[in-house]
Amino acid sequence: MKGFKDKLHGIYGIDGLSCGLILLSVVLNLATSVASSPATNKWNIVCLLPLIICVLRMFSRNFAQREKENQVFLRLLSPLLSRFEGDTAKKEEKKLFKFFKCPACTQKIRVPKGKGRVEITCPRCGNKFIKKT
Repeated sequence: MKGFKDKLHGIYGIDGLSCGLILLSVVLNLATSVASSPATNKWNIVCLLPLIICVLRMFSRNFAQREKENQVFLRLLSPLLSRFEGDTAKKEEKKLFKFFKCPACTQKIRVPKGKGRVEITCPRCGNKFIKKT
């Protein structure tokens, strides 16, 4: 067992790109299994290719190159991930606040929940209106 641990010491391991490659491999395998025909059997190696690349990256000892590849992947993926991160912030904000639009200028106004009937003054136009929170 000690020899096995020594062989694994100093390998790169798993990162964001490795997880993405595993997910890609699973999606490709599911897609080819749904569309089963004799022609899809030739695609099996293509489905395994991301998984093979993932394993090779995990056991690599070239940390600098693997880190550079991962940073490029995360930079390309960040616009997609930022959309999901923004949604969680909005959900948390909706738990604490209620949102209203000013009837005069349609400015969005945030009011704490659970305060009952409150008089709201619009910061843009100064219009006052009463709403229940």
